Amino acid sequence: MKNTEFKPKKHKKVRWWIPVICIVIFFMYIWPFYELIIMSIKDITDISSSKMWLSQGAHWENYLAVIKKSDIWIGFKNSIIYTGATIFLEITFASMAGYSLSRGSKKTTRTVRAVQMALLMVPGIITLVGTYSLMVNLGLTNSLLALAFLTAAGGIPGCSFIYMNFINSIPRQLDEAARIDGAGLFTTFFRVILPQLTPLTVTRAIMIGIGAWNNYLLPLYLLNDSRKRTIILVIRSAFSINGGDRDIAMACATCTIGILPVIVVYLLLQKKIIASQIGSSVKG
Repeated sequence: MKNTEFKPKKHKKVRWWIPVICIVIFFMYIWPFYELIIMSIKDITDISSSKMWLSQGAHWENYLAVIKKSDIWIGFKNSIIYTGATIFLEITFASMAGYSLSRGSKKTTRTVRAVQMALLMVPGIITLVGTYSLMVNLGLTNSLLALAFLTAAGGIPGCSFIYMNFINSIPRQLDEAARIDGAGLFTTFFRVILPQLTPLTVTRAIMIGIGAWNNYLLPLYLLNDSRKRTIILVIRSAFSINGGDRDIAMACATCTIGILPVIVVYLLLQKKIIASQIGSSVKG
C-alpha cells in the first residue's frame, strides 16, 4: 500500500523585493501630483521655497480665484463637447467598420488589416502640416465638431482593428438568425452584435475620452478663438500669463482642477475596465 500520510504543503517564500518595487513605482507615479498640489496651495511669495512642504501654510484661495474665472468654465464646456463628439464618432464608425471587416471576405480583411497596421506605424505629427492646410482651406478651423471629426478619423484605424478582432469571436450564426427573423444589417449590428461589445465599448470610450481631453497639439493649431479653447489650452494660457514664477501657484491650481474630471471618471469606471479585460481574455 502507498503511504497516505498527510504532508503539509510548503509555503512559498515571499520575495521581499516585490512589494518594495511596487512601493517605489507607486511613489514615482504619485510624486508629480503631490508636487502639483503643494505648489497650487502656496502663497505667491512662497514659490521659491522647497516643493516638498509648505513653509507659510496652505492658501486655498488660489482655487477660489481660479473657479471664479470664466476661462476655466469655457474650457470645461468646450472640452466636454469636443470629447463627447470624439467618443461618439470614433466608437460608432470604428465598431461598424470592425463588424463589416469581420464579416467580409478574408482577402479584403487581410488587405485592410495590412493598411491599418501601416497607418498605425505613422506618427500623427508627420501629417500635421498637411492636415492644418486642409482644415484651413476648408474653413474648418475654430470648430469643435470639425476637430472632433479629425481626431476620431485618426483613431478609427486602431479602434476598428480592436473591434474586428473582438467580433471575430462572436459566432456568425447570430447574424444568420437575426436575418431569418427579418432584421436588416444595421438592426443586426446595433441590436444583436453591439450589446455584446459593451465592456469593450466602455473601455474604448474611456481611453478615447482621456486622449481627447488631454489632446494638446491639434487644438493648439486649430482653435485660435479664445471662446473655443479647451481646458488644456486654458492650462497652457495659465502657465504663460505674465511669465516667470509669479503665476505658478495659480497655474498649478488651474492644472489640478483641469485634470480632476479625468481622474474621477477613471476611478468611477475602473471596474468596467477590469471587466472588459477579463471579458476580452475569455472571448479571445
